[in-house]
Amino acid sequence: MGKNGIRNLFLGIGTLILLLAFPIVKMSAQAADVIELRAGCATPKEGPEADAVDKFAELVSQKTNGKVKVINLYTALGVEQQLIQQVMTGSVDIGTISNGNVSRWTTALHPYDLPFMFKSNNAAADSMSTPVAAKAMSKLEKDLGVKFLCATSPGSGRDIQTRNKPLRVPANIKGLKIRTVSTPMDLAVFKAWGANPTPIDWGQTYTALQQGVVDGEGISLGSFYTSKHYEMVKHILRIDYQAMIEVLLMNQAKFNSLPPEHQKAIMEAAREAEAWNRKHEAERAIEIQDKLKKEGVTLYTPTPQEYTQWVSIRETVWKEVDEKMKGKIDWDMVENLKKTQK
Repeated sequence: MGKNGIRNLFLGIGTLILLLAFPIVKMSAQAADVIELRAGCATPKEGPEADAVDKFAELVSQKTNGKVKVINLYTALGVEQQLIQQVMTGSVDIGTISNGNVSRWTTALHPYDLPFMFKSNNAAADSMSTPVAAKAMSKLEKDLGVKFLCATSPGSGRDIQTRNKPLRVPANIKGLKIRTVSTPMDLAVFKAWGANPTPIDWGQTYTALQQGVVDGEGISLGSFYTSKHYEMVKHILRIDYQAMIEVLLMNQAKFNSLPPEHQKAIMEAAREAEAWNRKHEAERAIEIQDKLKKEGVTLYTPTPQEYTQWVSIRETVWKEVDEKMKGKIDWDMVENLKKTQK
């Protein structure tokens, strides 16, 4: 083979290599066009918060034709407070946190922490998208440096769960150590009932119940079931004493960095995920009650007369927390939120 033949051979091989490599380069360029957003929540994959984030991720992918991908890392990013701190700093893009836990950084949602504020938990969650709550959402966004996407509900508010002693009236809870979140609201509620409120981080609650450090807790049905607390706790008082809402938040700088069409898709996905969450969790709450009964858990709904006894602490607690928090509760918002309920 002459020099020209050898040169043509190498040219042919080089062209073939380029042709073979072209699809890889093209695929890499396409992959680079996909924006990945890291997200987290406070519950494992089967939990209510995880369901909501998963649905949101699915809708974002659909609305952006796969150009934006939300990766739900579930509990791998820590408990709610740790997760939202990462969202605030930008090391995580999206996260969920409850109205009680977010009070560490803002007073915006304090009205939602008031005991017996809403007729139902869905009423509390629905109010988050009304003009009444718009001021609070703006404050939350400013205080945390985030974008409020939507509010989800675990299907119920906070009930009271006890390990060994069934509850019917407040007299039954006197002296019991109840795990709470460390908010003035939660502490005041259980003190008013005569219990001994004991703040414990969520990640340590299972062990605290298992070892008898506390006698009970006050969480939603969904969280109770997915955390498997029914393995130690056998009685639930269905009282819905406090709203249980998860707000889905995104780092504001990250949101602002996205093209307008992606921002629009994210907000649309959030609203649709919120609507889906309401229906899904209402249905699941019924299923969970049946499953808990099979696990040997008793669920008791107070009679109207018994319920009145539980509610009787409301005005006292509202006054106490107002004094302790020195004007940090927006009482105008409280009155307007009352009017939003049918």
